Amino acid sequence: MWLPVFHLSVIALNVYACTYDQLYLDIPFPSKVFDDMPFKARYMFLTIWCFMLQTLYFCVSFLNDIIGTNEVAPKRTPLIRNIKDILFSVAFPIALYVSVAFWGIYAIDKPLVFPEMLEKIFPAWLNHTMHTFITVFLIIELLVTKRNYPSRMTGSTITIVFVVSYIIWMHVLHARTGAWPYPIFDVLNLPMRFVFCGFSTILGLGIYVVGEKLNSIVSPISKQYYSNGTSKKSKLK
Repeated sequence: MWLPVFHLSVIALNVYACTYDQLYLDIPFPSKVFDDMPFKARYMFLTIWCFMLQTLYFCVSFLNDIIGTNEVAPKRTPLIRNIKDILFSVAFPIALYVSVAFWGIYAIDKPLVFPEMLEKIFPAWLNHTMHTFITVFLIIELLVTKRNYPSRMTGSTITIVFVVSYIIWMHVLHARTGAWPYPIFDVLNLPMRFVFCGFSTILGLGIYVVGEKLNSIVSPISKQYYSNGTSKKSKLK
């Protein structure tokens, strides 16, 4: 019974955080173009992409609690459960990357990701909700629920598409506005941006594999996939 409560609590916190941001926070942007963008131009940030992905995952998880199943290895897996498992395989590495990248750069050179003017208006609880709790909640989810990861090809491809889509979107916005979502890109030349984005993509894939391995440890039963697309359930040794 507590699992739906956990999922609903995360949804409530995320909705409150998003509502607070939209109602009370006015982040100064370097270009007036951002003033006319919907959602206060928040969709320019990877943090928000990740935050929305996590919120979507917990919404689907809550629906799965109600109309699906949380059995370790159901004989007939409902569609909502399959969607939930695939979403987790993508949400986990993206959330972990956002937390590691944000707090890593924050520790080395804070103004590159969290300028002083932003720190003055951005509440600490909201910062942690968007950059810390996203990973904490998914780690809790990893430990207390069971799932069947998709094939590595499927999961890693979706993860790459997500990351590359954001990278393209970020450059499109820069071409339109002349501004980057994060100050760190102001100090990187073109070759270094390629290196940074390439490394970020590789790191995301590495974290995906870590999530897959962790799942195989905490979930005693998973599906084995074969080259012909078939699968069978087996007990992990």
